[in-house]
Amino acid sequence: MELEEYIQYHESKLHEQPGFSYNTYLCSIPQDFEKVNPHWHEQMEIIYIKKGSGIVTVNLKPMKVSAGYIIPILPGELHSIGTEPVEPGRIEPSGNYVGNTAKTGNTAYEHMEYENIIFSLSILDSLDENDWCRTNVIQALEKNSLHFTRPIIPGTPFHTAVSGALDEADLISGMRSEGYPLMLKSCLFRFLFSLYSHRSEEAAPLTSPHERTLKKIILYVREHFSENIDIASAAAAVEYSPSHFMRFFKQETGHSFIEYLNDYRISYAGYLLKESNDAIGEIASRCGFDNFSYFIRLFRRKYGVTPKEYRKTR
Repeated sequence: MELEEYIQYHESKLHEQPGFSYNTYLCSIPQDFEKVNPHWHEQMEIIYIKKGSGIVTVNLKPMKVSAGYIIPILPGELHSIGTEPVEPGRIEPSGNYVGNTAKTGNTAYEHMEYENIIFSLSILDSLDENDWCRTNVIQALEKNSLHFTRPIIPGTPFHTAVSGALDEADLISGMRSEGYPLMLKSCLFRFLFSLYSHRSEEAAPLTSPHERTLKKIILYVREHFSENIDIASAAAAVEYSPSHFMRFFKQETGHSFIEYLNDYRISYAGYLLKESNDAIGEIASRCGFDNFSYFIRLFRRKYGVTPKEYRKTR
């Protein structure tokens, strides 16, 4: 599992086949993690809500989703996943939370379970430059020029077509019978046909300056998180003043830059604890922490256990 996948989905992988780039993760928010921070990747991603409700943000545009909703994410699109805090009126006098909720720390959040499907479009691509599918669908998705309504809502013909293809793909992946990648590819082609046949003829929306700036900041963290970076250096990377940078990041992500940076660093530490036998102090240093006590405190806050205890679960 790659680092970015680990940070986003931890131990929740359902299906993976070596040499075949199609992975399914079953995730619960806030049980598995409180949220999935803004990120992007070059694979196609499908967020398929199974239970509860939450918010999926694509290109800085939030959409409320609930059971059955399907949200395809195109390669390179900035997106995040989370749920909303429970309103005080939904807390019973006994202290219990009404409805589909879960508690993390002192806050109760809506509960949401979703299947996250990630696959590389290259597994469906052709080397023939004149191939119709390649030109009109595969490359159109890669270039973000094939558009359709999102989220895909239950009860519509669009949803019936998409969910039918994805449900069958999930069943086939779980069975893993001999030659199953052939059947799985047929399901993915049906999925792509559904997107194409329900495409919108409207002009593609332009990438906003805010989106481009946020992607630069996230990339900066990926490349420099192990270094002694701070708000001033991150702000300089996007040519913002520190005060404007802090306001911008909080407005677009819902949390401070330091919170995001620490969460990324702690997630990477969790990855190293699972994937290596390096000393815990060395891992803390590699993740940008020069204060070991602070590292331990943040790690326990995120995972509920010490790094040593966390490593034993691998």
